[in-house]
Amino acid sequence: MPDVPGTADVVVVGGGVHGASVAYHLARRKAGRIVLLERKFLASGPTGRSSALVRRFYAMDFLTRTGNASASVFQRWSEVIGGGDPGFRQVGILWLAGPSMTPHLRDNVGRAQALGVRVDLLAPDEIQALVPPMALHDVALGAHEPESGYADASATTNALALRARELGATVVQYVRADAILTAGARVTGVRTEAGEISAPAVVVCAGLWAARLLAPLGIDVPIAPKRHQMCFFRRPAGFASHPGVLDRPQSTYMRPETGNLTIHGLVAYDEVVDPDDYNEGADPEEIVRNAELIARRFPMMEQGLSMGGYSGVYDVTPDHQPVLGPISEYAGLFVDFGWSGHGFKHAPAVGDILAEAVLERKAKATSCPARPRPTRPTPSAAARPAPPRREEAATCRREQVRCRRSPDCSTGSRSDR
Repeated sequence: MPDVPGTADVVVVGGGVHGASVAYHLARRKAGRIVLLERKFLASGPTGRSSALVRRFYAMDFLTRTGNASASVFQRWSEVIGGGDPGFRQVGILWLAGPSMTPHLRDNVGRAQALGVRVDLLAPDEIQALVPPMALHDVALGAHEPESGYADASATTNALALRARELGATVVQYVRADAILTAGARVTGVRTEAGEISAPAVVVCAGLWAARLLAPLGIDVPIAPKRHQMCFFRRPAGFASHPGVLDRPQSTYMRPETGNLTIHGLVAYDEVVDPDDYNEGADPEEIVRNAELIARRFPMMEQGLSMGGYSGVYDVTPDHQPVLGPISEYAGLFVDFGWSGHGFKHAPAVGDILAEAVLERKAKATSCPARPRPTRPTPSAAARPAPPRREEAATCRREQVRCRRSPDCSTGSRSDR
């Protein structure tokens, strides 16, 4: 079993893309001895099975800011992060909306443009010119993000962890965190299967397993582990590529993949599974359903070829929004989980926000008034231009407010679309 340091200044639990981002930003900010702890290998959980879309706007300003700022990092990775390759491909993202959703799409695009996002509304004839093979019989309006695309989720995670290590962090794999240690109302470290790590600050980025660590502390956050399925299809000759597509009329999404493939899936699944023991393949009937749906949008795909598929598990909260920020009941405890399938694209910016929050709390050595639950990101009328800063996230110094969003035409709140 790998050696575990006995002490640290901050322990980050969870080696997915969010944990790696937090560790990198803490190391970049010279936050002391940083330990990133992963129960298996980096990106072995939901991160590694993400479709890894990189897109920029939501119906909620905070998520638009973090998405837009993170996408800009993917565009300039070597300049901003300084090492590794996230595998970013700028293929663009295309939203499709039916007649009932067009008012919401117009409103959300206008809000995003006001926040500096490059996104354009497209009429059906403009969509057809952009993607000639696409059938648009049920589409009334589109939105195009030309600077968006997709990345490689495992490569992104490993690139962030590599930079964290180069900046002095310790990355420990194949060691499980068993408990968060506390003394009164203060965090004192983490107990692992290999021994204890004493630390005044702990950031829980454990996704599907976060609730298990928080429950013994009296913090109850309901997480539903929902299995999602993705299917691969080989495009026929003459169908070179396409942008990433978020298809609201069909409740699907897709993106191109290397090898003339397209990854296609539904925006929501309701199958709750054991995240440690589930079918990691795609069900035969699901492959058939996805084949029918992709052929409705791209009739040329009737000549395509099914190439199987895979499954992953999302950490789904009741409102499909993340649990993010400091936990007021315990000084030194921070969380970042429950992204419900749309977290990958936000990781670069959110890691910076969490690192700033940790350092600010350590510097002030104070905690805010106790609140019954961890906080959630909340729209901020006074938010600064991207990249967002920690103050834009709802922290325990604000009243807890559940996410307010207009009907889902650009929240992407049901999968990592």
